[in-house]
Amino acid sequence: MKKLIYLFVSLCIVFTSCDPLEDIDNALEEATKRDDIVGDVTYTMIPDDYTEDIDDGGFFGFSNEYFKSIDDVESKMPAFISDKFPALGVKYNADGSIDTKSLAVITYNLKDSIEIEIYTATEADYDEIGLTSLNTKEDYNKMLAAKFPGSAAGTIVELTYKTDPEITDYTLTDDDYDSVGNGRFDNFNTNETEEDRRLKIQTILLNNFPDSEIGDKYKVFYEWFNGSGTENLDMEVVLTDNAPDPNSIIDYTLTEDDFALVGNGQFNNFDIRPGRAEETIEARRVKIETILLNNFPAAVDGDLYNVTYAVWVPGDEVRTMLLIKNGAGYDIYSALTYEFYTFTLEDATSRFAFNDEWDAPQTFTAEDYTAMGQRFPNFSDRETAEYNTAIYLKTLYPYATPEMFLPVELDIFRQGKVNINFIFDGSNWNAVQEIFETTAQFSHNGTTWKFDNTIKYTLTAADYELVGNGRFGNFDVRDGRDEETIEARLAKINTILTNNFPGAKQLQKYSVSYNVWKPGDDVFVMNVILEGDSYRLQTDED
Repeated sequence: MKKLIYLFVSLCIVFTSCDPLEDIDNALEEATKRDDIVGDVTYTMIPDDYTEDIDDGGFFGFSNEYFKSIDDVESKMPAFISDKFPALGVKYNADGSIDTKSLAVITYNLKDSIEIEIYTATEADYDEIGLTSLNTKEDYNKMLAAKFPGSAAGTIVELTYKTDPEITDYTLTDDDYDSVGNGRFDNFNTNETEEDRRLKIQTILLNNFPDSEIGDKYKVFYEWFNGSGTENLDMEVVLTDNAPDPNSIIDYTLTEDDFALVGNGQFNNFDIRPGRAEETIEARRVKIETILLNNFPAAVDGDLYNVTYAVWVPGDEVRTMLLIKNGAGYDIYSALTYEFYTFTLEDATSRFAFNDEWDAPQTFTAEDYTAMGQRFPNFSDRETAEYNTAIYLKTLYPYATPEMFLPVELDIFRQGKVNINFIFDGSNWNAVQEIFETTAQFSHNGTTWKFDNTIKYTLTAADYELVGNGRFGNFDVRDGRDEETIEARLAKINTILTNNFPGAKQLQKYSVSYNVWKPGDDVFVMNVILEGDSYRLQTDED
């Protein structure tokens, strides 16, 4: 818009001579009014700012002198700042982009007592405490006491660490051996390779643990006849998802001729009643294997057949079996397979609370939430969470003593896991209400105020030296010179910021002021944001 106004004024100069010079000056002055006053302000909120009724001109109408969440601050504060500082805005470049933004740093009260420290244990941390992984309460305390000495009660640390995998021990039973055709001696025999045994153990585990999840691990103990005697062996396996391509599966339904081929022609089904010939999955697999080998002699390894067949339960039913061609026969194929597993430490992330020692905070099960009057395993809001939890804790700790302190972790709808500290006063549990003072920074985007983490930074002599511009302490933006383009300057500012702020978090913003020679000294401003491993120019959307 500013450029259009300038263009209009210029056209007046070219095509008319009726306006006196004074009128042209007035028009140009009017054109520049799009630029607001740019400045940085600080403001500390007073009690009336929180509690004044909206009908009386207030912006929040709170019953208490604090904000309940950062979301409230970000969404409700812009209108308040606009009212307090209506003249502040931005300064534009000639091309319409924003050159400089006003910043407002607001100090306010926030009801959010617990800040969570997020930490990932390093190899040096493990070396320091003489461990390679954390698996017990004693291990966690060694690590956290070393990294966070002197922590106050209620401090929460979200720790990512190495731990032993969870492996379930399971010993095969007589019924297990019987289900895979090894019931005569209740062991695996000498001609069954380790892969053969894995496949049979897979069938057993899939049958016995239908609710297992991908990644679940088992250590299976079994007996194996080695030709001269029986050995007690074990095998570690992990549940893996190997879903086949649906387009690669051949559907096939057994016919009367198929049943007749394997001796089931009288009733054209498999009898799966207890004690009958086809009771076990393995017995049915063997017969279906015979049928497929007869009907599909050209099949090759890897071919998949989804076979539908009739059974007598008693009563007529239909079952399916997915098989894969493997050498001279067919194995049962499952999208879920138990593959060989090699013991490996795993990454885990847990929250720990300090209360004389480090331990997991009090958490609740779905049944607990039901007992606290909730339809779902969470609370709808913090107020309800604090009130109901305080009542429920009396049933969990009937012998609590005065001043007993308890860190609690709750699930609150749309907020996720929320940590709240409770203390017992001798009669009741109460949520610790720590209202604390903090600050938030907002910047103007030309229209309104937005929550902003911008840091204003001016390049120093050392910065120019770092990127080879130390002689004159500026960037040469003349035509054909090294820093003529904004891209060239951005690259050097990238180097400087990366060097000076190695711990900057993603989406951190900087407003960088730097000296230029064009010819003549001037100061330019570049607004950048960290995205990935480098800084890019900010846009209006940022």
